[in-house]
Amino acid sequence: MNSLKHNQAVDELNSSDPAVRVKALRFIKNNIIGNKTKKDLYIQLNVIPKLVKFLKSKDTVDSQVQIQAAIVLGSFAYGGEENVTEIAKHDAIKPLLECISLQNDPRLIEAAARALKAIYKCPTADKNDIFADHHLRDLITLLNPDSLHPKTDRERIASVHTAELAATIIARCCDTNEQQIQIASAGAFPALVKLLTCGFSKAQEAALDALAYLCRENPEFGKAIVETKSETSDSPVKIMLNLIQDKSSTMRLIAAKCLTHLSRANAIGEYSNDITLIVLPTLVKLLDEKGPVREEAPHVLAYLIRDNEELQKAACDSDAVPKLADFVTHVVDQESSYYDPVGDGDKLKENALMALAAISSLTDDGRKLVVEAKIIPHIVAAMSHRSYGIRAAACQCTRSLSRSINILRTSLVDAGVATPLFKLLSDESTDVQATACATLCNLVLDFSPMKKTIMELGGIEKLVELVRSPDNTLRLNAIWALKNLVYQAESDVKEAVMKVLTYQTMENLISDQEIVEVQEQALNLLRNLACTKPIDIEEVFKGLSENKLMNIIENKLCWWNENEEIIKQVLYVINNIASGYERHKTAIMNRPTILTRILNYMGHDNPEIRVIAVWVLINLLWTEDKSASSQVRVQKLRDLGFEDKVKNMTNDENLDVRERVKTVLNQFSQV
Repeated sequence: MNSLKHNQAVDELNSSDPAVRVKALRFIKNNIIGNKTKKDLYIQLNVIPKLVKFLKSKDTVDSQVQIQAAIVLGSFAYGGEENVTEIAKHDAIKPLLECISLQNDPRLIEAAARALKAIYKCPTADKNDIFADHHLRDLITLLNPDSLHPKTDRERIASVHTAELAATIIARCCDTNEQQIQIASAGAFPALVKLLTCGFSKAQEAALDALAYLCRENPEFGKAIVETKSETSDSPVKIMLNLIQDKSSTMRLIAAKCLTHLSRANAIGEYSNDITLIVLPTLVKLLDEKGPVREEAPHVLAYLIRDNEELQKAACDSDAVPKLADFVTHVVDQESSYYDPVGDGDKLKENALMALAAISSLTDDGRKLVVEAKIIPHIVAAMSHRSYGIRAAACQCTRSLSRSINILRTSLVDAGVATPLFKLLSDESTDVQATACATLCNLVLDFSPMKKTIMELGGIEKLVELVRSPDNTLRLNAIWALKNLVYQAESDVKEAVMKVLTYQTMENLISDQEIVEVQEQALNLLRNLACTKPIDIEEVFKGLSENKLMNIIENKLCWWNENEEIIKQVLYVINNIASGYERHKTAIMNRPTILTRILNYMGHDNPEIRVIAVWVLINLLWTEDKSASSQVRVQKLRDLGFEDKVKNMTNDENLDVRERVKTVLNQFSQV
């Protein structure tokens, strides 16, 4: 490459003549557009700091120089993550944000906004600067095309384009709830809803996209968007339902995405029929499109139907499964590029797998259709794909399918899923490890024919290793899998698990300081260890010691009154202990605080907690003989007020509680 002319162009940026600078900037711009090699060359020639200096010197630099500098920075930003990192390293983002102030030339505002759009497309770009000073307010103002006071049709089109850029930037800067709050507080909703009716499709699409991300997983903001007044007589939802029928497939997709996010935020319950009859079929039809629309449609579909059995059934009825299965089996893998770190084919395959995982997560009909599509071997093969997103999605698919005992025992075994899944517990991606671990939870249950295989591969040792991971999700899924491994297991399996895990580690997990769900699953592990046989309870007593075990129970009952899941698990542990030998019952009886808590929980608002508490009493009252110790135990429970308590529960609103109460009263009457 002849770099002389490129060196000369960089040198000319030092000229005091604005015309020379503008000519050099245009030369650089024309050379780097779509050309990674030239972009790399100019970065090596240290051009970015010069461009940033032009933007910072507003009072001394010609406006045309600034406009061209912003355009060139934007072109560099479209070169991928490395280029964005380089731009950020030279502090270019703040000057670009200063350029979008209304006091500047509208052409500079548009060029800076275009560069910021490219920068914020990068997922690793720091978005904090946008929330500092007046920048967010400037962005919201730009959502109104009239803010730039256009006088001609050309200026009007340019101002609408700037509004589109502003909406796109907002859509890329609301990743967290705090960011959503700041953007909403700055007045984004009315401005974006107004933009929905501007008549320019690209700006409408950008407004829809921003609204979609602002209400994602946010019921409060979903409701606020729905209640925002538009400039027409139609509500925002009605406007979106009109746009979802637009001739542009991109518009239909983004309108469907926005309505999906509103639905998931429980903001449009009265439009449930429209979600089923309009939004879902639209997404399924979009699977027949080409390019980015086809690529994203499965992702939106997966999000729409997740955790919703009725919508999953509707997706099955709309023939979504064969289309999605076709993507998994026939889309050719594509190499990534610096513009797209994941190949288009890879992203489509990943999204299709996620949609299939969602369709088959709750219904046997969905699972049956996936099996009939003959793609399970392809799902298993995808666990070894180079893309970590595809590997994780394949795990998610397997997890959904494994919820069917029949499929778990036949199709998944036949496809040899255990070994490739186990390998993913050591994947380089923590996300893949966590998803594989969650999938393994179903494969290690006692009825699974793959439980033995997983154990022979070193499953216990690997799961114990992951329990010590610094990643909370991975730790949670690992302890969950161990809990399932010992569920209704033989004593030798429980012994093998605890030999590697150790009771001390389990005790630490029961007191985990990071997330309460780890404590819950660790208590569930303790519950399963102390289940089925008195000999298993005895092992727990030996492993922890009676005193330490009772202290753990007492502590949890005293300090976790507000967490119903913790209460349930502790009561289940007590219930299992109470079903053991006389000495196990005595250990509980010797703890008045525990007994008082059990009595209190018999009056809990949650009927499930009341049922478990009464079951504890049934097991404490249960006697194999009429020995003196059992007589003393029953009398002590009577003296503490348990008999009077259950007499007042005979008319409990819950049938299960009433049935258990009958058993207790019968037990008391026999002693």
